[in-house]
Amino acid sequence: MKKITTVVMMAALTILGVMGCATRSYASDWDKAGKILTGIEGVRIITGGKFDLIGNMFGISNKTQYPRGYNSQHRVKNNNKHTYSKRQYCSHRTWIPNYVWKKKYVPKHTEYDPEYGEVIVEGHYIRYQVEQGGKWIQTCSR
Repeated sequence: MKKITTVVMMAALTILGVMGCATRSYASDWDKAGKILTGIEGVRIITGGKFDLIGNMFGISNKTQYPRGYNSQHRVKNNNKHTYSKRQYCSHRTWIPNYVWKKKYVPKHTEYDPEYGEVIVEGHYIRYQVEQGGKWIQTCSR
């Protein structure tokens, strides 16, 4: 069905293209077409992709994808029978932090030690980990 629709649409666009070259067109005609296409795209954006007229015509809409939070059905071949597992809702989100190492210079200073008394500590560098960004991952219940 998608192939037939694509062939018909390509034939129609080709005929319109040939006719468009043979006839005069004015800027106001293209202005109207642009407004119509902008309106169609605006409706798609407002509805979150649920209403996709052009995508449905060409068979490239996002209807085949599952909503966020669901994983797809898995097809399992079992003794010449095809079974489908149910979709599972992925509700648990976990934050995975990204750690980086930082380096800091500690200047010369004195510290008190109970065994040795006042101790002079020379200048040195210390390294420590700091969380810098990260990402969320979804885990699904099994």
